[in-house]
Amino acid sequence: MTSLVTVAIAAWLGTGLACYAFLRRISYNILDPLIVISIFLPFSASLLVVLCATNLVPWSKFVLFVSVLLAYLVGARISAWNFPRSSFRKHIRFATEDFTRSEITALLVSAVAMTLVLAILGLIVGAAGDARQQFGKTFRPLMLIQNGLFLISLILLLSPKLSTSRAVKRILALSILSIPFSGKSVFVPVLYWLGLRLYMHVRRVTARTIALSALAVVSGVTIMALLAYGKSSVAGVFFLIGYRLWMSGDVYIWAYQLHGLSALRGHYNVDFIPYILHPLTALVGIHSYTKPLGAMLASEVTGENLLTGPNPQLPVLLDYFFPASPVVASLIAFLFGFLVIGIRRLGLILSAFRSRFVRLGAIAAAIFCPAAGFIAEEQVLITLVGILAVTIAGVLLDLVHRRTASPGLSNSPATPA
Repeated sequence: MTSLVTVAIAAWLGTGLACYAFLRRISYNILDPLIVISIFLPFSASLLVVLCATNLVPWSKFVLFVSVLLAYLVGARISAWNFPRSSFRKHIRFATEDFTRSEITALLVSAVAMTLVLAILGLIVGAAGDARQQFGKTFRPLMLIQNGLFLISLILLLSPKLSTSRAVKRILALSILSIPFSGKSVFVPVLYWLGLRLYMHVRRVTARTIALSALAVVSGVTIMALLAYGKSSVAGVFFLIGYRLWMSGDVYIWAYQLHGLSALRGHYNVDFIPYILHPLTALVGIHSYTKPLGAMLASEVTGENLLTGPNPQLPVLLDYFFPASPVVASLIAFLFGFLVIGIRRLGLILSAFRSRFVRLGAIAAAIFCPAAGFIAEEQVLITLVGILAVTIAGVLLDLVHRRTASPGLSNSPATPA
């Protein structure tokens, strides 16, 4: 038992240190979404190594996990080579400074209105807890736009034209209204915004900040545990938190211990590229699959038609499409890491554009899109689509405004130094 605990701790520490070492060059502080989401990977490694050490899963699957993770991180590190972190702050400031206080308020009101509509629909239909998967599928266009507005609002709330207290009230309003259709991490955006605010004010993340951040996350989990998951005690809430962390890698149980991946072969007819691009093609009516890999694993193992399931982490995803090909899986993982983390560098390039909405959308995409690349790759494209939709709408509104406004009122902002 002691040796098992030692192996689990070693896997946890090794994975955590590797993620931080490879991602720190492109992250702005410890509350960067890249770092925050990466906290789940050490727990995944610990769970998988325990499964292997107890002979429930072959050690080859842990070797695959390590090789895919390292390849992904190496790709991310190369993508982050010479990343201009020192000028990142200037680009964020440049993305918000061209919006007046009234314009910021109007965009925030739009975000609140969209969130309120989804909250009402969630209460009527019943979208809390596990039912939010069906809700998200039914109202996907609205969910995409709301998510894009929410994330862009977080960037706008960094504007010095708004006081900290006013910004916090707006974020809390958006988070609270999201409860009827959201998951357990409903207050995580508050944590992201806090990290960005500290970064913009050139302040370090202190122990007090980490404590407040942890309190925000625990508060969100507690609210969702009480309202959506039927928990009625403090012990139940803390069990839910501990279970969520330890079972971050539950996909390895479904896929390997319960033999879901092998049973699924031949019953899930989708190719790799269409699968990856499904969040984009589905918007134009081209559906590569009816359920993602995680839901298919859960359905196969339980024998029920489930819409929810574990996050299909990159090693399992590649193991399904490229079985017995660890070299191919590692090469694709390297490419994923390079492209997904490359969104942040591309965002900085686009943030120097003339259009203020392109600048704003580019910064929002750079900060929020790359975070889930290893855990749930489809979330990268889903987040990107939501931000892109709001950005295009903003650009069109600006074009209409310029057509109707006097030529003397137009302005041409300069590129940031």
